[in-house]
Amino acid sequence: MITMRDFQVIGIFCVFLATSFSCKTANQTLGALKVKRTLKTSPIFSNQFTGFYLLDPTTGEVLLKQNEALHFTPASNTKILTTLACLTHLKDSLPFGSTYLMPDSTVCIQPFGDPTFLHQDFPEQPVIRKLAQAPHLSVALPDRILEPFGPGWAWDDYQYSFQSERCWMPIYGNEVRIYSTDTLHIVPSFFNHYVNRYVGERPGSLVYRDLHYNLFNIWMEYDTSTFERKIPFAWSEELLHTLLADTLHITISSSTDAPSHNADTLYNQATLPTLALMMQRSDNFLAEQLLITTARSRGYTNISAFSKALIEIWNLPDDIRWVDGSGLSRYNLMTPRVMAVLLQKILNHSDKASIKYIFPNGGVSGTIKHWYDADQPYVFAKTGTLSNNHCLSGYIQTRSGRWLIFSIMNNNYTHPVTDVKLEMEKLLETIRDRY
Repeated sequence: MITMRDFQVIGIFCVFLATSFSCKTANQTLGALKVKRTLKTSPIFSNQFTGFYLLDPTTGEVLLKQNEALHFTPASNTKILTTLACLTHLKDSLPFGSTYLMPDSTVCIQPFGDPTFLHQDFPEQPVIRKLAQAPHLSVALPDRILEPFGPGWAWDDYQYSFQSERCWMPIYGNEVRIYSTDTLHIVPSFFNHYVNRYVGERPGSLVYRDLHYNLFNIWMEYDTSTFERKIPFAWSEELLHTLLADTLHITISSSTDAPSHNADTLYNQATLPTLALMMQRSDNFLAEQLLITTARSRGYTNISAFSKALIEIWNLPDDIRWVDGSGLSRYNLMTPRVMAVLLQKILNHSDKASIKYIFPNGGVSGTIKHWYDADQPYVFAKTGTLSNNHCLSGYIQTRSGRWLIFSIMNNNYTHPVTDVKLEMEKLLETIRDRY
């Protein structure tokens, strides 16, 4: 039997719940007002082109938005699209290529563009052990020409490590590593005869490569100068064969035959750690080749057609322009709302632990190691930076325990990017504390 005291207890509990809910609602309302005011009145945000979107992935509620359907240059936020493509179309390990054994014991391989093959950041090479067992290797590359640089790339950046060439079968990360301790080391060693060294002719150190030739000049201040440089080489099928023969110590040839219907798929590195490395340091080469690998594993040699097919599958709320896997191109155009929807799809396909592993953590790792610091990481997001453009899209964990999706896109500013980041940090701290 319910007594009067029971009614009193129930009443007190209801009042407590109502008060608690009211406080949370008021706190969030104040936070929303503060964010909106900052976006409109900040001397930084008001003097540039800024888009913002805040989404609750659990309820689907759009919490805040500004210019959410307008198009921005995303820069390396483009890697979020590449990540989603890989997560939804690749298995636990990267497919290196299709292989089959010919009657004369020749192994024929149709490579998929795996960027980790003989890459210095992946010392364990499962594929090498298998390929080295073959007496002869025949490589079947697609007939379609793959331009070494994507549309809208800055071609005069050809000798910088952030713009290694794209190709159907990369090797050694498509770059030469030149470093000096007591002696000069060159990896791959094949290039030893293609490096000229000049000592004491100028201050500092410099490595230069001609646009069309794999000839490298190094200027060192002293013989004992300690330095390391990575510089892309000009990839060609002939160079690929030479490096394969030099590394595997077997004969290499070209093939026009595609692997037969009974071909096996050869797998290399684990997918998630490769994605994490790409996202943490915003590695353009890994991003480009991972998109190529994903497309090739689905039977595509036209990477643009594959990207368009993905856009149709994803059923995005706004039209976008997606021209490369890394975001090096200024031709890419995305909206903050699209970025949030893509992040929602990643969350639906993964778990929070995987997201924390793949995405840079504020104050802890990757490109936001020195930003968004707190006792516990609360921002898990990808940056995107080109001259006069800085974007940040990802996930924020609030003090109340909620996971929210956000996208902040800033274009066409003339002030220092540090000023933009400081304003963004204030916004995200408000969301963390008020939601």
